Amino acid sequence: MKNNIRGIGAIIIGSICFSVNDVSVKLFSSEYALHQLMFFRAVFAILILFMVVLPFYGGLTYLSTRNPLFHFFRGMAVVGANTFFFLSIAKLSIAEATAIFFIAPILITVFASIFLKEKVGIRRGFACLLGFLGMIFVIKPGTIGFQLVAIFPLIAALFYSALHVITRKYGAAEKPITMGFYIQVCFLVSSIIFAILFTFFEFNHVENDMFSFLLRPWKNPEIFDIFHIFFGIALPISLGGILVSYAYKNHEASLLAPFEYVALVVAVCSTYLIWNEVPDLFSIFGIILIMVSGIFVSLREKEVSKLRTSRKIIVRR
Repeated sequence: MKNNIRGIGAIIIGSICFSVNDVSVKLFSSEYALHQLMFFRAVFAILILFMVVLPFYGGLTYLSTRNPLFHFFRGMAVVGANTFFFLSIAKLSIAEATAIFFIAPILITVFASIFLKEKVGIRRGFACLLGFLGMIFVIKPGTIGFQLVAIFPLIAALFYSALHVITRKYGAAEKPITMGFYIQVCFLVSSIIFAILFTFFEFNHVENDMFSFLLRPWKNPEIFDIFHIFFGIALPISLGGILVSYAYKNHEASLLAPFEYVALVVAVCSTYLIWNEVPDLFSIFGIILIMVSGIFVSLREKEVSKLRTSRKIIVRR
């Protein structure tokens, strides 16, 4: 029982850390380029890994791998998920973007049935349909409230689902810390490429909030902003990744996954407290459907399958 409480506590705190990261990124979206934030986050995360984590795991040799392509494809899937999700919150509320993104557990179930030949029964299939219905209520296609940017969290969820399918199929022999390290390396390299590309072509004339967030050149950060990036983005994402990896490594996914939805509750609360925005009734109904269907799929997972090694290791961002 105590071990379960530790796991649940780790998943809740980890999910809150991810939410703090999302809030900080949105606050910076009007000042700094996304690739600049990604660069600083990767640098700080790698430093934290070197100074705090590696001494307890035997040094740099712990990061060795025989499957670099696996880490490359996982890393680029995370980069894609982050890029589209963070671009969306430059325009959407964090509550709406997070709700749409949480269709990911449903997509993972669907993709696992297609690519991994995992059997999905009638009850999980019905739960998946409810999740997609909830997403439609949040996105509102064909209505006056529809925004094209609402598709971006869905694209992010597709990248995230691809990450998990790849991990399930090929990640059983890889270590959690090693996988987290190479994700940050992919962030570092891709952010440098984006910075060179967008600085060279100078897209300063772009006025759209979302595309300006992506295309604007780097700027010299203020000292206070550097501390905010460290404590509001890099530290929470590193701590959250460690806590969630610990939880899924030592406890059943079916026990823990429902508690990840605390991030959705935090997203709704932060949207109201910081930006004074409240989702409309359609969005609230959609959010509830997504939560219920996602939790049911997670709990049903325990009944239809034993704990999968790759399912234990989850690094959301």
